[in-house]
Amino acid sequence: MRNIRRSVFGAVALAVTLAGIMPPVAKAQLDPGDKFYLYENGMRVGEVYVPDRAQGQTEYLEHWVLYPGYMYPGPRFIGTLQIVPSPMEKPYASESDFFQRVPFAAGSKYIRVLAQEYPYLPVTR
Repeated sequence: MRNIRRSVFGAVALAVTLAGIMPPVAKAQLDPGDKFYLYENGMRVGEVYVPDRAQGQTEYLEHWVLYPGYMYPGPRFIGTLQIVPSPMEKPYASESDFFQRVPFAAGSKYIRVLAQEYPYLPVTR
């Protein structure tokens, strides 16, 4: 279970890192209030819902839905992931609204991201 979490966290961390260098995309951390779409090489491959949180909060939750076309980065696929906010669209009103309305076709995956930010590394160098 720990390895699965590390793999998922690694994939999400890589995605957020890649998203940080690709304009015009959202930067980590994703701010509540917008709808966020995930694109790989120009194709929409998922959505992210970010619940409200206090400004400066360092522990937070994000809900990711990866559509069947999403490809995890690795030796067989080195693509570009973009996290694109859609401020012109009405965002989901709540977590329950997201779960009721987000597309979830056969082969989709739900990822629950629990993030904890620290101003230091967990080990000394």
